[in-house]
Parts: sequence; C-alpha cells; structure tokens
Amino acid sequence: MLEIGRTLAVAAALLMVISFAIWSSWLRGPLLQRLDGLRASNVAPAALAIKLLTVAFGVSLVAALFAIIGRIVP
Repeated sequence: MLEIGRTLAVAAALLMVISFAIWSSWLRGPLLQRLDGLRASNVAPAALAIKLLTVAFGVSLVAALFAIIGRIVP
C-alpha cells in the first residue's frame, strides 16, 4: 500500500509540474488579435492547466488515502 501511495504521489507531482509548465508558457504566449482590434488571450492552455491541476489534486488525494491505509494496516 505504501509503495502504491508513493508512486501515485510522484505521478501527482509530475502532473503539477506539467500543469505549471503549461500555465507559465501560456503567460508568455502571444495574444490573439481580435476582429475589433483588441487583443485577447488564448484560454485553451489555461483550461488544460486547470484540468491537469484538478487531476493532480485527485491523484494526490488517493495517494494520501493509500499512505494512511498502509500505515494503519501493516
């Protein structure tokens, strides 16, 4: 159980790093030119980063549950 928890924790950490990388590249990315002359950002990378961060939170929650169960039940 503890090994599964550690593996899931590493997976959650990787998902968080990937989410941060996508989000930071979105901040530096070019703005889209709208038809009325104003500039608007492309929200697709930000939406993907939010989804990955939500998945990472769920995976870390499961990892924490496995770690707790692994400590209680030897």
